[in-house]
Amino acid sequence: MPRPVSAEKRRSSATPLYLILGAVALAGIGLVATQLKPAKAAGASDFVPVTLTPEQLQRVPGISVGRSDAPIAIYEFADYQCPACGQWATFIEPVIKERLVDTGKARYVFYDFPLGGTHQYAFLAARAGRCANEQNKFWEFHDALFARQRDWSYAKNIGDAAEKFSEYAETAGVDDGAFEQCLASDKYAKEVSETRKLGETLGVQGTPTIFVNGQRITDLPGSYSEFEAQVRRIAPQAFGDAPVAEAPAAGAP
Repeated sequence: MPRPVSAEKRRSSATPLYLILGAVALAGIGLVATQLKPAKAAGASDFVPVTLTPEQLQRVPGISVGRSDAPIAIYEFADYQCPACGQWATFIEPVIKERLVDTGKARYVFYDFPLGGTHQYAFLAARAGRCANEQNKFWEFHDALFARQRDWSYAKNIGDAAEKFSEYAETAGVDDGAFEQCLASDKYAKEVSETRKLGETLGVQGTPTIFVNGQRITDLPGSYSEFEAQVRRIAPQAFGDAPVAEAPAAGAP
């Protein structure tokens, strides 16, 4: 179950999570070998079977924004249909981008972690995000999905959800024809399944799950100020003598 809770936007792969994966290996947890459910037909909402070696896991791509050499690396594992992820995306993530990413202190990397179950459209939404990413419109589409979460989450069927995604894509400036063709295929099913597998290997069980410089944030903050205070403890060198930035606490969406 989910837990409660701009620098130039560009498409790129995340730097491998060497630090986290190394800790996993040292702890003897090893690679999670259980395969995920096979997909049905093109456009279905299920995972595809993936088996990844530790070396392959290090190359699983997230979608990032910010300097590749930033002193702070923030990794988010999220489910588009998760209400807590919607709160994070609405109230805290934009401030992180403004205060940390835009100032060159941090790189923010998004990893898909669709939960499945009652989140029946989360996998399709994750693939849709990557279809938008083909046109360098990932973050615009990401914002639209979370802003309209209550609308598409209650769609009657997967076809209705896909139609809504096409509407959001067009609003985000994505070429609708190319987007619909991408979404109607099984494109990116493997990539989304791989990011889910990566999260499982790192012990992710709920969303959103946040890592900062390889350290998992166990108590998800309710405001940006609380988040920055945790980041400062992990990477104090990135801030120098600057005081903690104040930001309003997150409220209900």
